[in-house]
Amino acid sequence: MADKLDWLNKHLVLIRYVALKDVIEKEGYKIRPDLEELFVGMSGAEEMVFKFADAERYKSACELMAYIGHKRAAVWWGYRCVLSLIEELKINPAEERDIATIGAKLEPEVPDWAKVEPPKPSPEDIAEAEALYAQRQVYYEKMRAAVDQDLLKYVEDMMEVAFEAFREEHGVHPIELMKQLGEKLKEDPYPIDPNSPIFVEAAKLKADIAAMQKETVDTIKSVIPPKVQEHQKKLRDNALDAVYRWVAAPGRENSQKCMDIGNECPDTPAGLLSVTTFWSFGDLSPMGEQTVHTPPGLAANGLNQVLLLCALHPGGTRKLKERYEEYFKLGVEVLRGADNWEPYLVTGKAPHQEEPSVNVQPPKPDAETGFVYKRWKPPGV
Repeated sequence: MADKLDWLNKHLVLIRYVALKDVIEKEGYKIRPDLEELFVGMSGAEEMVFKFADAERYKSACELMAYIGHKRAAVWWGYRCVLSLIEELKINPAEERDIATIGAKLEPEVPDWAKVEPPKPSPEDIAEAEALYAQRQVYYEKMRAAVDQDLLKYVEDMMEVAFEAFREEHGVHPIELMKQLGEKLKEDPYPIDPNSPIFVEAAKLKADIAAMQKETVDTIKSVIPPKVQEHQKKLRDNALDAVYRWVAAPGRENSQKCMDIGNECPDTPAGLLSVTTFWSFGDLSPMGEQTVHTPPGLAANGLNQVLLLCALHPGGTRKLKERYEEYFKLGVEVLRGADNWEPYLVTGKAPHQEEPSVNVQPPKPDAETGFVYKRWKPPGV
């Protein structure tokens, strides 16, 4: 494929398949059951990509673009997406989580929104109860004043004689007993004994779990060395160097280097992109005597996993849907020929080796080209 890419059209040109049936039959693209309705009456792959975009299913649009894109352009697209993520992380780096914190908290934490405050009596209810008490007190005093005072004193004296007899029999005055009952009602009716066997066993179980958790963490840390930021950056830059070299000159030697370097960090977006670049060459044994053809769809699946790693990466300034919308926008610019590697071959400096100028704000329609996803229609429609 020539390096002079000056297309100005807004439709996709760097694609290998025009018809959906070819993507399905030749690349193994599978239609998800939940998306089958969108494919009804559709035959063009490019048209389907933008139908996904119109429905704001940018992830599905990106997945299909990975299958139809020219492999060299598709790798460049993945490269651009990794650079976009790197720019996000410069603004809001991902926080490294210490493995020792995983499972360290045995007690569940109730979030603030789930906490329920105990009901508090309203001032109106309190005022009403106090007024009722005062009213009853006035009524009681009025009734005492209304009865014969000699009879009242006689009754009270007899009650006191009975109360004294009760105290001599039971060791407590009835009035005092009523006071003790009131205090008792304030206590917890079901007191908990902290030395109960169930609490002793629970404490022992917690101690055993904590010991197991520490042993597990120590084992994992002894097997998996801690990540060193400088080393991780070097691996990333090496992978991006290898990918860029392949895009500039997709030969056998550069393909093998992509595999060798990508295998050092295949769990990172840049490392997996490097391995995907190797798959994109089309020969699984580029330095061998016999060609081993890459299975259909392997490179496309690899690219989709690269985009997924980027979209799910912690930190950054975008959420998953915003990232896929941005990756879709980058992919369209690449596959229509507006964004390509030619200018960098002229200057001799790869984008990841200079200060990138990737827009890290939520994507908007391109003001220069007037490209708006909602208004796009296939040529001739």
